[in-house]
Amino acid sequence: MGIGLVTAQTQKVTGVVISEEDGQPVVGASVLAKGTTVGVITDVDGKFTLSGIPSSAKTLQISYIGMQTAEVAIAPNIRVILKTDSKALDEVVVVAYGTQSARTVTASVSTVRADALKDVPSVSFDQMLQGRASGVSITTPSAGVGQAPIVRVRGVNSITSGTSPLYVVDGVPIESGNLSYLANANALADINPADIVSMDVLKDAAAAALYGSRAANGVILITTKQGQSGKVKVSYDGFVGFSNATDFYEMMNAQEYVDFKNLAVKNRYGTDELSLTTGYVSPYGNKAFNMMKDANGNYVDTDWKDAAFQNGLSQSHSVAVSGGSDKVRYYLSGNYTTQEGIVKGDKYDRLGVKANINVQATDWLKVGMNTNVTTGTTSYVDAARRGSNFAVGGFPRLALINAPNLPMYNEDGTPYYLAQGLGYGGNTVFSTFSNPAAILSLGNGLSSDVTRFIGVFYAEATPLKGLSLKTQYGVDYARIEEQRFWSPLHGDGVNSKGLANAYNTKNNRWTWTNTATYNFSLGQNNFNLLAGTEASERNNSRWTAQRKDLQDDKFVVFQGPFGSATAGGSLSNNTMVSYFGRINYDYASKYIVSLNYRRDGYSALSEKNRWGNFGGVSAAWRVSEEGFFKPLRNVVDDLKIKGSYGVVGNTDIYDYASKSFYSSYNYGINGTYGLAQIADPNLKWESSEKYSIGFNARLLDRISVDFDYYYTKSSDLILDVPQSPSKGIPGNIITTNAGKMKNSGIELTVSADVIRNSQFTWETSFNITTNKNKVISLADGVENILKGDNGGLEITNITVPGKSIGRLYLYPTAGVDPKSGRRVFITPEGDRTLLMFEKGGWFYEDGTEYAGEFEPVDCGNTLPTWYGGWTNNFKYKGFDLSLFFQFSGGNKIYNGTKASVSDMRYWNNSKDVYKKYWTPERTHAEYPMPIYGDNYSNGSALPISDLVERGDYLRLKNVSLGYTFNTKNWSKAVGISALRLYVQAQNLFVITGYSGMDPETLTNVESATLSGGTDKNTLPQARTYTIGVNLTF
Repeated sequence: MGIGLVTAQTQKVTGVVISEEDGQPVVGASVLAKGTTVGVITDVDGKFTLSGIPSSAKTLQISYIGMQTAEVAIAPNIRVILKTDSKALDEVVVVAYGTQSARTVTASVSTVRADALKDVPSVSFDQMLQGRASGVSITTPSAGVGQAPIVRVRGVNSITSGTSPLYVVDGVPIESGNLSYLANANALADINPADIVSMDVLKDAAAAALYGSRAANGVILITTKQGQSGKVKVSYDGFVGFSNATDFYEMMNAQEYVDFKNLAVKNRYGTDELSLTTGYVSPYGNKAFNMMKDANGNYVDTDWKDAAFQNGLSQSHSVAVSGGSDKVRYYLSGNYTTQEGIVKGDKYDRLGVKANINVQATDWLKVGMNTNVTTGTTSYVDAARRGSNFAVGGFPRLALINAPNLPMYNEDGTPYYLAQGLGYGGNTVFSTFSNPAAILSLGNGLSSDVTRFIGVFYAEATPLKGLSLKTQYGVDYARIEEQRFWSPLHGDGVNSKGLANAYNTKNNRWTWTNTATYNFSLGQNNFNLLAGTEASERNNSRWTAQRKDLQDDKFVVFQGPFGSATAGGSLSNNTMVSYFGRINYDYASKYIVSLNYRRDGYSALSEKNRWGNFGGVSAAWRVSEEGFFKPLRNVVDDLKIKGSYGVVGNTDIYDYASKSFYSSYNYGINGTYGLAQIADPNLKWESSEKYSIGFNARLLDRISVDFDYYYTKSSDLILDVPQSPSKGIPGNIITTNAGKMKNSGIELTVSADVIRNSQFTWETSFNITTNKNKVISLADGVENILKGDNGGLEITNITVPGKSIGRLYLYPTAGVDPKSGRRVFITPEGDRTLLMFEKGGWFYEDGTEYAGEFEPVDCGNTLPTWYGGWTNNFKYKGFDLSLFFQFSGGNKIYNGTKASVSDMRYWNNSKDVYKKYWTPERTHAEYPMPIYGDNYSNGSALPISDLVERGDYLRLKNVSLGYTFNTKNWSKAVGISALRLYVQAQNLFVITGYSGMDPETLTNVESATLSGGTDKNTLPQARTYTIGVNLTF
């Protein structure tokens, strides 16, 4: 009786949900018994079965993103057809401090949705944007884990200040770039990509003006996942895989090395039977270089790449639980990621949790929180990060140039090394380079541990129809603990007799935002009004310690006794107060105007110029809504012409750049004060005027075309202006507003549903961006800015008015002279000279010695002038295939690695050198006649123009193949509602004319803006293979 009563009180419904647009099943649609929490998700065929529906329920509610919600009466079997909801689709366009209908967006915004990135195995979402959004250039300096990529929106808009966009996560501006002082800790890696719904790039001033003084370099808005009303959904996304380097130079083996180096010695000294080090005689032969035997009598032939590189393993696991009711919606997730780099000792680990909870407290009040907590550890020995390209322990360099006739290990299996290097081995010259295996075994390395909390808490009231009042408090807090240890026994720590560093840093940024939004209509006149205030503060504190002269080499880091120890610290702070507003108006969604204004006050600037006004205006005309356009609507579904103008600023400067101050110093046994900085009392914002004009079109209900022309003029650029030493100014510089620069170009995105039917679909999307950069002026009296590697070993770049920033600046050469086999150097007068290294100078072709000086010349632009991506997605029944190509070009690269692998000292050389050096029989050669000790002809000691190459490339960035299972029967048995398996490969191949390891080279020295396009032992991109699963219960 009881059982029968329960049965009578519940209902069961089966059915299918179909799209009206194409007749295909709607996968993942939400089916909910209205007024209850009983719900289900449609399967791969659009079908569903919903049991346990209370008898009191009379209606089913069916919803899907981008479609109109349908309500149907409950019946045993139903068929539901969902219509496209253009308004719903428009609402997913995220803009500053809100959302806006895509039909009425007048500014330049690029959107990348999570579906496009579901198979990209990356620990950081910024790398996933590469090639997928027009106007956005992303370059990864190397394959070292934890590296923050270089992200630029519509070109370089500053010379010495920051050029990265502002990142805003769920309304909270966050820190970006490298959080670490010693190591590398990409701040954006703390956001789990699996939690992201969309990324919207605000590119022009009209789109970004509400962020005012922080928007000169564009704004990237990150929206994360939220819970939906209905049945609890549990999802798992995970992958495992491995990676290796895409390319390496092939180096000489031991016998080739010995033969080639002895030839170089003979070409210089007339004989190779001599010692290159006074007083040392090799026990392995009478030549300068000799084959060395191990304990078993076998010749030593070491491939040093085996000591430095590995196949890196990686895995990522994300679990999310979401659901809710009409009153409470929640999304909870946890993630664990570990990634090994292609360099031994290179590793990144992340553990994070996220909670997004929204509560409809009353009919007029909504409150919520969105928090993200992560702990991440980056550790490595040295993976050619920026600034370490010439380090003694730089693994990519050692793997290439260490002599192959020197052993890696001793007879007992321990690494072979001496304090100052690898020693003589079979040679008569002492190798001062390190053994990567020894560096690893001795514990040399760096680590960065980051604990971070990003959170937003809000309350939103709607006291009147159309009026919303919202207060929001956001926090971005990070604690970074870093350590570095260099052993006194081998590597970079020998000269300091051991070195240990510790850095503890705290970053705390809070932002309090209050907004009022009012939407109303008067007939066909539609208004959206926004007014707001914002206050923010950033505090940074750092404690540092350093110990040298380790007394017991068995201890590492800060254990054990050290001979000397120092400690220090720093504090910094900046605050900002802002007022902003926006007016959006449209008439029948046909004529559209938007006005934006923001006033910022920033503590880092002088009191005279602390406040700045920023804003933008944009307008659009939806031509397709006009009556005269009606005959074309069967071809052109939608056409919108738009334009914008605005002014934004750049606040990425030192917190106390506008302050003159003294610092305390030790002087004998007493302390004293000394002048530390003289500042410009009129220091103000860098500002950028941005213009944009373009159109959006939809053709044949299949093709979308977006086009923009942009022009940006940046003024009052902050530069360090040299001062006369007689003024007594510290550093002989004053930081002031002095420079001007401009960028211009076009953006084009074309997307199409090439084939669309019930069995097979093919979607494609292509985007391309062009950019022309020009420095208009520098400071008065400053003709140029010269930059190079951070060690000051050589100058490679120049910035001058009238040309693009950071151009290559190298000594002019003209190949190899076919008669003599010598490198041809061009004098400032344009004459040809030959380097006779053994004679100690340069000579004209007639034998007369050249007594003048050589001068570097402009060797080309280092900024890509065109870049983009091409995506193709195919679906056949349960199978899906995705191909993504990324391309870039129009820039030049200085191949400094090629100089290293052709150096004529005791360094190993590439097989390319072995095959293509000059001989009397091979007169048209790429490399000059080998002369031992000559580090000029190859460019190792003197950067030469013969090493400049084009940087154009086309890369198959990502390919994935997946299969989605029909889980209709599984849902009943084990509760699985969706299951997809996929395999993926990244960086499979690249088509390029660049002879180096990777054309995707921006720089691996400290200034990516002023010293771009220099490949100095840069780690090539990793080729990655993964297998993954997407599972939903």
